[in-house]
Amino acid sequence: MNQQFQDPNQLQDAQPASSPAPAGHYSAPSPAAVPAASAPGVVGVGSVAGQVAEYIEIPGKGAVKMASMTQRLIARILDGVVLSIVILVVMVVAIAIVAGAASVDDGSGGAAGLGILGFLGLTTLGVVLVYAYEAVMIGFWGATVGKMALKVKVVKPRNGEAPGIGSGIVRFLIPGLCALIPFIGWLGTVACYISPTFDNSGRRQGWHDKVANTVVVSTAP
Repeated sequence: MNQQFQDPNQLQDAQPASSPAPAGHYSAPSPAAVPAASAPGVVGVGSVAGQVAEYIEIPGKGAVKMASMTQRLIARILDGVVLSIVILVVMVVAIAIVAGAASVDDGSGGAAGLGILGFLGLTTLGVVLVYAYEAVMIGFWGATVGKMALKVKVVKPRNGEAPGIGSGIVRFLIPGLCALIPFIGWLGTVACYISPTFDNSGRRQGWHDKVANTVVVSTAP
């Protein structure tokens, strides 16, 4: 039997002209051609080399683009401006009530007492409005004024719908609780809001998202 041997140079020439992309290299897919799920509930960049997901698979809605951290940050800043204006108006009214009560005080202290009660009542109302703003708007519409402006929405990953008032309250409560962590105070809230950047689930979920079981997606076309 004759054995044929090929020239090693010929074997080398027969190798494919192009080599595969380096491990970890990834180009984000277009919405029209999103790859198959690479991890449960996640498509796109998701679990590829530990990168953050660009798309999430939502039952009945297909692959939905995740909101970027830039969008979320700017939306949070806009909401802070809106809430600051609301609180400022409430405080001005509260101070005016106290000042008005003091100006008509007949010496018995009754008017001043009513003024202080009015101040405390309006201050409490301001706090309630802050929580109601976030919880109600996120719960029923999935977006605050800031999120609407940036075209992002908070939804439940199981169906893509607004999370509901319960999840809205929980989601906003978590950053506040983080602020109560001893010795670091408000840094806990900041850490909560930037926690999506080091989420290893591929869903870009912050601690508040995980507790409320929500994800933040883009609504831009």
